[in-house]
Amino acid sequence: MNRILVEKMIKELYHKMRLGQSVIFPVLSMINFLIISYSLTTIKDVIPIYVYIPIFAIILISILMIIGNIFRNKQQSTDFNMNFSKQTSLIKSIRLMLESQPNKTPETEAWIKELEKMENGSNKL
Repeated sequence: MNRILVEKMIKELYHKMRLGQSVIFPVLSMINFLIISYSLTTIKDVIPIYVYIPIFAIILISILMIIGNIFRNKQQSTDFNMNFSKQTSLIKSIRLMLESQPNKTPETEAWIKELEKMENGSNKL
């Protein structure tokens, strides 16, 4: 019994560590890039580091926001569809809910057929 609790606690700590790494590592890599780019270029002769860091941060955050917006508009729906098509139990649940409706529209019938194909693995979104 005690071994199970210790194992569970270790797994929870490992999970929390992985979540923390996904937050802190990008920040550390950005700081590292800032220091390296400042020290290895001639920009240090032009502007001081306390001016360089805010300028760089504003430019980097703007670029990341543009890239994030493009990703959200172009790629995220594809990622969602690919993940959805792998979740056969969810697909089956949605299909059963649609089939249980008393008044089915032609659109509902078409969705049921598509979901049946996805359950069998013959059709992906």
